[in-house]
Amino acid sequence: MQERILQCAQQEIETRGIRFTMADLARRAGISTKTLYASFPSKEELITRLIADSIEELKASEDRILHDPHLDLPEKMRELLALVPSGFARTDLRVWYELKRYYPAQWKMVEEVYQEEWEHVRVLLEQGVEAGVFRPVQLPILILMYTGALEQLIDQQLSGRHQMTIGEALDAMIDILLGGVLAAPATRGETGK
Repeated sequence: MQERILQCAQQEIETRGIRFTMADLARRAGISTKTLYASFPSKEELITRLIADSIEELKASEDRILHDPHLDLPEKMRELLALVPSGFARTDLRVWYELKRYYPAQWKMVEEVYQEEWEHVRVLLEQGVEAGVFRPVQLPILILMYTGALEQLIDQQLSGRHQMTIGEALDAMIDILLGGVLAAPATRGETGK
């Protein structure tokens, strides 16, 4: 029963955002609110469980990326930086804003897992510098740029003009972080010399 409720909660989040009601969820799951509250005594507990499950999947994905022999260092870096808890990957930035604003304890769980991820980024960065794939950069500055940009994306929600999922927003941000804004030398033409 809990798994069915969690699946329906994920659908509610994708449809209505974090601010869905438990009555909405009970209707979607085809159960009474009494049955719902027997499985999850509060919405906070339900959100906590969703995030905890998503974090477990995220850590498994992280491990797969780090140990995949078919991915080169730039691909590993890109995939690692683009990781989001799977249950929230298809949600738009509004959901992340609501989670941060209305569920601070659960938001802290997300922040903590991202802090742990930076150690893996550091290791990949060092390997890449040693292999000549990455140029040396100040990791604390990279972290500030990434986290600052992510915070702004979530807080501003792109002013509602562009409905982007968190995955799309991260992909755009990572393209700029890893590739910069300069065109490749061969495509710059005469003015780029």
